[in-house]
Amino acid sequence: MKIRYLISVAGIVLFLGLLAVSCEAPSQPEYGDPGNPDPHPTGSAAATITSIDPEEGYLKDIVTITGSGFNTTAEFNLVSFGQKVGTVLNASATSLEVESPSITGETVDVMVATKGSEFWSNSVEFTFKDAVSLISDTLNWPMGIDADDDGNIYIGSASDEVIYKIDTDGVVTTFAGVAPSGAIRFGAGGWLYVCSSWDGVVKRISADGATVEEVDSVEAAVDIDWDAAGNMYILKNWGGGVDRIDPQGTKTTLIDWDEYGEFKSCRIFGDYFYATEIWGSTIWRFDITASGLENGTAVYEGDSPVGLEIDEEGTLYFTEAWETSLYTLKEDGSTEVLFEEQLMTPMRYLTYHDKMIYIVYPGWGDVGEAMMVYIGIPQAPAPDYTSGR
Repeated sequence: MKIRYLISVAGIVLFLGLLAVSCEAPSQPEYGDPGNPDPHPTGSAAATITSIDPEEGYLKDIVTITGSGFNTTAEFNLVSFGQKVGTVLNASATSLEVESPSITGETVDVMVATKGSEFWSNSVEFTFKDAVSLISDTLNWPMGIDADDDGNIYIGSASDEVIYKIDTDGVVTTFAGVAPSGAIRFGAGGWLYVCSSWDGVVKRISADGATVEEVDSVEAAVDIDWDAAGNMYILKNWGGGVDRIDPQGTKTTLIDWDEYGEFKSCRIFGDYFYATEIWGSTIWRFDITASGLENGTAVYEGDSPVGLEIDEEGTLYFTEAWETSLYTLKEDGSTEVLFEEQLMTPMRYLTYHDKMIYIVYPGWGDVGEAMMVYIGIPQAPAPDYTSGR
């Protein structure tokens, strides 16, 4: 009995001790107290949009949203374009600079949410232009494509033996009576260079189309590009290798006949020369040196790469024979599929200008097609990548 009594007393003492301790413990913090403000307060008014400029554009375009109630910290603003979110680059209380997301051919509602508010702003409309556009599907055996700084597009027709000019209104005229059988590319001084691989010659046409000159006799010339020093590199079809013509007109063979297989397209970025080799399924990169092209490295091995272009960040854009997608290859070796199964096959010629890549399906003696796709990143600029612009 005495033992039970002692246990009961001890239990009561322990309980009272715990109760005393609990009474002395600090109370749980309550946000809103003067000494403990809520780190994520709500209750702020919704932002208001008064305008968006421009009201239409392409994916990755920069738009300015004007209004009030925006957070001055860029990442504390959420801008929705329909079901996708844009990237806020700069912010003030009355203006947001936003990169639009990857949407094409849709009109969407744009709204803003800010940190501290439980409500979306009002909405305004933004129209995304089609990122994939048809230029022509009526030209006979189109070969080569390029664009000038005014937005006019030039396409060669092997069957008609002319270079056509398509202005910004879509009107087609004959620019010059030169037969292409390869790429066409603008060079220094506004001259349009034409590869005539079947005739074994490279020609050039003055900016007004009135003068045609022969640049040099080059067997099977199929593509051209320039380095920062003004040297012109000529890619030769059917395993022909690569020639270089310096500004004084001296021609040197840098890669001999059939040394690397059948090159189809070439581009220069910085001190590198890139070329697609179709049947070896390889994209090659060479160091441009005083001696020529050295240290050939296979930077990509896939399924018959054909067309080739490069943006200002050094990313390669290429096509695969018989595929209807555009592919990218970054400097770290990673790849991405763009416009998956939305394009043509095969896509033989690529030209990059003003954030657009222009593409040709030759048609092989019949009617072909020409398209343009919006990339959203500028082409590689001179002097790293000199295409005469």
